[in-house]
Amino acid sequence: MLKQFLRVIFIVVAIGGIVYLILPTIVNMYLNRNAERIVSDMITRTGEFAGHDVRFGDISFNYNYTGTLLRLRDVDIAPGEALSGRDKIRFHLSLDEANLTGFEWTDFLFSNSIRLDTANLENMVLESITPPIDSLHLGEGGANRESGKDYDLISVAHIRMNQLSFNNKDSYTDSTRLSMADLFVFGDNFRLSKEMLNDPKRLFAIDHIQGYMASASIHFNDYRNAITAENLSFDIDDQKLEVENIVYRNKLGKYEYVRQFDKETNWMEVHKGKLEVHGMDFRQYFQDGVIQARRVLAEGIDLEVFRDKRMPDDTEKRPKMIHEIIASLPMRIAIDTISVDAMKVTYEERPDNDAPRAGSIYLNEINATIAPFTNFEEKLAENDELKIKAKARFMGTGEISVDAVYFVTDKNGRFTLEGRIGPMDLKAVNQMIEPATQVALKNGKINEVFFTIKGNDFDGTGEVIAKYENLEIEILDKNFQHKQNVFRKLGAFLANKLVIKSQNPNKRGELKKGVVYERRNTSKFIFHYWWQLLLSGLKSTITGDSEEELRKKAEKT
Repeated sequence: MLKQFLRVIFIVVAIGGIVYLILPTIVNMYLNRNAERIVSDMITRTGEFAGHDVRFGDISFNYNYTGTLLRLRDVDIAPGEALSGRDKIRFHLSLDEANLTGFEWTDFLFSNSIRLDTANLENMVLESITPPIDSLHLGEGGANRESGKDYDLISVAHIRMNQLSFNNKDSYTDSTRLSMADLFVFGDNFRLSKEMLNDPKRLFAIDHIQGYMASASIHFNDYRNAITAENLSFDIDDQKLEVENIVYRNKLGKYEYVRQFDKETNWMEVHKGKLEVHGMDFRQYFQDGVIQARRVLAEGIDLEVFRDKRMPDDTEKRPKMIHEIIASLPMRIAIDTISVDAMKVTYEERPDNDAPRAGSIYLNEINATIAPFTNFEEKLAENDELKIKAKARFMGTGEISVDAVYFVTDKNGRFTLEGRIGPMDLKAVNQMIEPATQVALKNGKINEVFFTIKGNDFDGTGEVIAKYENLEIEILDKNFQHKQNVFRKLGAFLANKLVIKSQNPNKRGELKKGVVYERRNTSKFIFHYWWQLLLSGLKSTITGDSEEELRKKAEKT
């Protein structure tokens, strides 16, 4: 009996050993015989790729008890016939090579999950064609999701992606909306759950990620404009993101662009600029859609703005004030300090008259800090002051410094402005005022200007002390030339003697303080409002108007 029992045990063990040895071979035979169908079904069952056709140049499985290796070559995923309508989401993906190791069949079959040890992807190009983004209702199903079933979890312990390119097009116009070129990514412990996929604010979870991208572009405003970031790198451990060059491009010329609109519209371009983000919590951003960073630095930005005043002003629009912009941000943001270094802003304006040219001014050597920038309610409850400190040179000469405080939680948009303008030759502003007013500053020098202003969304008051000397104007001829006849000379003489105070302090040493009063033009952005407040103080210094007189003038307009 014992011998028979031992014989049975031996036979069972032998059979089990044989099965153990040959089972991977049997499984591999089955998997490789049905490889295209199995992998195609795994791909097209998802909401994104439902209704797509999948083709492989080469595909192979290698199963053992520790996991499965899947090798793919020359993968091509294209929209099927059912996705021909322009209201559908369509993808076209090509992939030179993919090596996936450690695939767990138990997770796939019993937990509706994809779990991998490593995923190495080489030279992948993905093109998506979608209706307008606003119509997709991301996180609420999507255009193709009724045809697919998403995985509960996709998990990859180590992911390596070499040379990924992506392009998103508008299915209605065939215009590019978003593009990325040559993305290289190294990541560990990547997780994408169904909950994350259905939440538009969340991307994925990952423990470590670093990467580089040659360029990325976003096209908007009916594809008239594009923002391009070049040579972008990021590292989750260093908590740093760096963009070597940022360009804001207008695809149309100045006049061609503004004439496409019924109302007065800015034409803008950023010719160059570097961006760095330090101390950023990438994990929180990817997983929860929250931006927290210690410092954002924008360096060397060259901004050009053009406006054609011959177009009718859009009095219906109401640009948001700073507190309204912060309150309307679509995600939670907390940045300790935003710094701007070595920036230049050029403003060009074509006046509504017969001037032969546009006027222009510029600020250069702009250095500024904005701190703190946040919409976290708990942080604003402790301190709602957004402080802006800036220094610049006006037309390369006079130094301007401004300290502004914006009270973010104040419903009326309360703010304060304090600043100083250093010595400068006033004739430098002729580039702007000559085409706009047909008047030129013949002489004049600012020695110093101080201003203190308090305001809100409705109006502002304050005081300006402007010390200047030898202020004298001249009236240009009908061709905006400096040709003087007797009538222009007489008009300029009367203005210089009777209206304009040529110096402050006057010859007796009396210093005239200008008063500030200006009602906010709600169709203009806040920087226009700040300039008008300062300008009202400069005008009252020259004309002698009181605050009461300024208020009466404002009521009449």
